[in-house]
Amino acid sequence: MLFYNKAPEQELAKQNKKTARQRGGLRMIIHLCFFIFAAFFVTAIPTKQAQARCCYCCIQPAQQAMHAALIAAVISAQNLEFTTLRDQLLSKVWWHSGVAPLAKRATREVVTNGWALVASFGAMLDSKLVNDRILDMQVLSAKTTKRHMPSVAMCKFASLNKSMAQADQRAKMVHDVLGEYSLRRVLGQAETIGAIESKDVASRLRTVLDNHCGPKEFGSEATALCPGGPGNPTDINFTDAIDVPDTINIGLDPEISGINTNDETASVMAMKTMLYNHKAPPRIGKRDLQNNYDGQQSRYLNWRGTVAKRTVAENSFDTVIGMKAASGVAVKNQYKLQLESLGMSAAESEAIAKTAPSYWAQMEHLTKKLYQNTNFFVNLYDGPDNVLRQSASMDAIALMQMRDYYNSLVRSEMALSILLDTEVGKEIDALNNTLNQWGN
Repeated sequence: MLFYNKAPEQELAKQNKKTARQRGGLRMIIHLCFFIFAAFFVTAIPTKQAQARCCYCCIQPAQQAMHAALIAAVISAQNLEFTTLRDQLLSKVWWHSGVAPLAKRATREVVTNGWALVASFGAMLDSKLVNDRILDMQVLSAKTTKRHMPSVAMCKFASLNKSMAQADQRAKMVHDVLGEYSLRRVLGQAETIGAIESKDVASRLRTVLDNHCGPKEFGSEATALCPGGPGNPTDINFTDAIDVPDTINIGLDPEISGINTNDETASVMAMKTMLYNHKAPPRIGKRDLQNNYDGQQSRYLNWRGTVAKRTVAENSFDTVIGMKAASGVAVKNQYKLQLESLGMSAAESEAIAKTAPSYWAQMEHLTKKLYQNTNFFVNLYDGPDNVLRQSASMDAIALMQMRDYYNSLVRSEMALSILLDTEVGKEIDALNNTLNQWGN
C-alpha cells in the first residue's frame, strides 16, 4: 500500500491544477458579464436626437448598480489572485522542498568561493609586503655599503695632520728654550755670556765678525775689521732671515744639523740679542743690593720691571721662531709620503718638505697650498659621505688655524697692555713730580 501513497509533490501539483481551473472559470464569468452589459447598453438605449444635457444625470440607477458590481468583481478577482500567489510562496512544502535547499547550496558556494578569494588576496598582499620589505632592505644595504666605503683620497687627506703634533711640540720647545736663554742672559747668570758685561759684548762682536761681517759693507770701510768675512748681514735683516723662510734650521736637533750644513742658529741668536737687550746693564754687587747703596734696590726693581715688559714683546719673536723651527727628520719622511700620495711628484714633495718641515710650513700647506692643487677638487667627485668625512678633516685643520689665531690675539693683547701701562706710567710719573713740587 505504501507504493500507492501520493507524494507531497503530486499533491502540490494537483492543488495547482485545481487553482488554475478556478481561475479560468472566473475569467470566463467576467468576460460573459462584460458581454451581456455591452449588449444591453446597445439594445436598451433608444436612439434620440442629440441634445445638450449632462450624461451623468441620464444614467439610470440600474446602470450605476451594474457598474459598481463590475468594479467589485474585478477587485475580488485581483485579491483572489494575490492571495493564491501569496499562499504558494509561503507554503512550507514549496519553501522547504524547493527554495531552502537551493538557497543553502548557493550560500555554501558563495561562502566557499569567498573564503578562497580571501586566501588568494591575503597571499597577494603578503607577497607584496614581503617584496617591498626586501626592496627596502636591499636599498638600505646598498646605501650603508656606500656610506661605509671610504675613499683612498679621504684617508690620505685626513692623515696629512698626523705630523702636526710633533711639529707643534717642537715649536713650543724652541720657544721655551729661546725665552729661557734670553732671560738668563739678561739677568746675568753665571753660566751665560751675560754674566760679565765685557764678555757679552766680546761674544756678540766675535759672532758678527765670523758670520755676518763682510769687506764690502759700509762702502768697503769694514775691510780692515773683517777682511775675510762672509758678508751675510742676516743678523739685522729680518725679512731674509725670518720672515721669508718657512722653515728655519736653528740646530737644536743633531740629526738635522748632520744633514743640513746651513745652520741658521747664529743668525737667529744674533738678531735676538740685537733687538732685545742689545746692551747689557751694569751688574750690581750683592752687598750693594743688600745694603741699598745709593738706592740700588729701587733701581734694580725698576730694571726688572723693564725686563718683564721687554720679555712680553720678545715672546712674540720667540713664538715666530718656534713655529718656523725645523721639526725633525721623521716628520719630513712622513710628510713627504703624504704629499706624494696626493699626486705630487718626488721633486715637488721634496721642495715642500725640505729638510724637516716646520709647523709654520705644514700649516701653510694644509690651509692654503693644498687647495691650490687640482687633485683636491678631483677627489671631491666622490660619495656625499666621503665628502662629509673630508669636510670633518678640513674643519679639524681650520680649528688648529683658529687656535693659532687666538694665541696671536692673546700676544697682541699682552703687548698692547704693556704699551698702555708704559704710557700711563709716564703720566703717573709726571703727575707725581708735579705733586712733589707743590708739596715743596
